[in-house]
Parts: sequence; C-alpha cells; structure tokens
Amino acid sequence: MQILFTPGPLLTTKTVKEAALVDMGSRDPKFISIIQNIRSTLLKLSNVDEKDYTAVLLQGSGTYAIEATFHTVLKRETDKVLVVSNGAYGERQAKILTAINKQFVKLTYDENQKCVVDDIIKTIENDPTITHLSMVHSETTSGIINDIDFIHKLSRRVVFILDAVSSFGAYEIPISKLNIDFLISTSNKNIQGLPGFAFVIANKQILSQCKGNAASLVLDLYDQEEYMIKTQQFRFTPPTHVLRCFECALKEFEEEGSIKGRQKRYTELQQYLSQQMQNLGFKLFVDPKDQGCIITTFLFPKDPKFNFNQFYDYLAAKNLIIYPGKMTKAETFRVGSIGALTMQNMEQLIEAIKTFIAETNLQVQ
Repeated sequence: MQILFTPGPLLTTKTVKEAALVDMGSRDPKFISIIQNIRSTLLKLSNVDEKDYTAVLLQGSGTYAIEATFHTVLKRETDKVLVVSNGAYGERQAKILTAINKQFVKLTYDENQKCVVDDIIKTIENDPTITHLSMVHSETTSGIINDIDFIHKLSRRVVFILDAVSSFGAYEIPISKLNIDFLISTSNKNIQGLPGFAFVIANKQILSQCKGNAASLVLDLYDQEEYMIKTQQFRFTPPTHVLRCFECALKEFEEEGSIKGRQKRYTELQQYLSQQMQNLGFKLFVDPKDQGCIITTFLFPKDPKFNFNQFYDYLAAKNLIIYPGKMTKAETFRVGSIGALTMQNMEQLIEAIKTFIAETNLQVQ
C-alpha cells in the first residue's frame, strides 16, 4: 500500500474506503439523509448559524467550487475582486477570473512571503471600485498560512471569499466572526475523505442576491442551492460513493477530537518532519513562524549529484509518495503531513531518506 505524504488526495483509512463498497440511488431517501447530514455537520464545524449560512455541495474539485463561487457571486459589469496571491493557488484564481471575464486586480507576494494585511487594507481603501476580496488561507505551494483576521479593520464592506481548501478541518476558522462570506473547501483534504466533491459555506443573504450572475449552468451555486432546498437533491448526478465515504470520514474526524484533535496530530507530524529533515541538512523554504501544519517545502540540496526524479523513484519504490515542488523561482520538493498518517509513517519516511543519502553519497549540508 502506498503511503501518501501529499496535500490531497491523501492517505485515507480502510473504513473510509470500505464505505464506497455500497451502491446507492441518488434519489433514495437514505442517500438524501446522508446529504443533509453532511450539510448540517459542515455548518457545525464552521461554527455558524443555519439561519445565516448554508453549505452548498458541488461535484468536482476545490477549483471547481472556486470558479463556481466567482461565477455566482461576481456581477460582470459592476463588481471587481482583489485577488491576494503568494503562490500557485492565488495565481490560479487570477487565471479563472481572466477566463470567465470578471474584473479583478491582483496583489502579489513572493512564494515564501506571507500576505501583508496592511497592504490589503490599503489597497481596498484606496480603490472604491473593489467590491470583493479573495485569497488563499493555506497556500500549499509553500506551506504558508496567511492571516485572515482583518476584515473588521476596513472602513467599508467588501465580500470576503476565502480559499480554505487545504485548511478547513485543520484550523479553527470562525467564519462569521471573521466576516467570511464564502469559504471553499473539498472532500479530500483534512476531513480525509475521497476526492469527488467540494463545498462552499455561503452567506445566505448574499447568495440570495446572486440569481442570474453565473454564465455557467453547472457552476451556479445559486441554482445548486435552490434546487437542493426544493428537492433535497443535486441538480445533476452526485458522486454517491464519495459522499458515503465523506459521511464516514466526518464520524472519524469527530472521534479524533474534531479540529483540535486533527490539528494536534498534523502539527506533531509536521514538526517532527521539519526537525528531522533539518538535522539531515535540508533547508526550509518558508520561515518556521509562517509555516503551517499541512505541507512543508524543502530546497533541493546544492550537491549537483541530487536528482529529484531519482529521489522520488527511490522513495516510491518503498511505497512512500512525496510531492514535487511548485515554485517558480526555486527548486524544491514538498512533503505533506495531513491524511491518515501516523508518526510511524513519518519515521519510516525519514529512515528511507537517510538510506538514500548514504547510498548515493549525497552531500546535503
């Protein structure tokens, strides 16, 4: 069995996978009950009131839900979003907005630099045409966690869209307190389900005003929610097996201690990984004070003998799967610390890396 040290899809438990062995009809009352249970549980995890927020489920990956949010929330003629980017996923937001012809401006930082709150506030205050703000909470390009508690400092209201794809479930995010209007995440991250659907925790009042905005039939959160309210079903074929697995994953999430329990395990794994790799001579790409518990980025060793493909294949032959880097200005690789990983798994990875170094006579220092 492969052990995934990746940011998602990630290692899942045997019981979560086994939940996919049951076939269900998409209009069956038992399946509809699963959908409603998932929606209500996600709202509880978000610490929001059901009269103020709803959980919109959407087939596809987190990126599908991000594009759907932009389609649904932004009026083409009057709205403009500030995209704050310090990695590939912030840049992806800009690509989406360009593709669907929505107005935006972009505030960009280096890939190993946190977004600067004062800059964000100043940019919004100095441009009255900005109506929306969108940013990434956990930027898995690097592993940085960006600050998101600042909307209350603005002198005027903007709609806050947060990509929490890789942070939801591992970090407490008090959505209403932080004035987050649309929070996006997915089934195959910290809840530890299978890939196949995403969800948006949406401000009901704002969503109710979005009818007709989307220039897409499939990626329309307003229609998706309206149909769900009327029928308790998806508009189009839902990933039935994935939703069954997610319900199982939510139960296991609660058994581990919910957000606090999962964050504790992830943090212990990440800190062990970071310390052990530094002991071996590997350099961190991100300042430890800005580092999250999701994924860690390491710089390539300077030794010209180091070949990432050789390194990857060596570990993969031992069923240890790491992640290539995604930097534009530095050669790096990444190791995730989320999913159903144990400390024994992380120790196994470190031992394999030590063996690789010895066998290839690699100079990491």
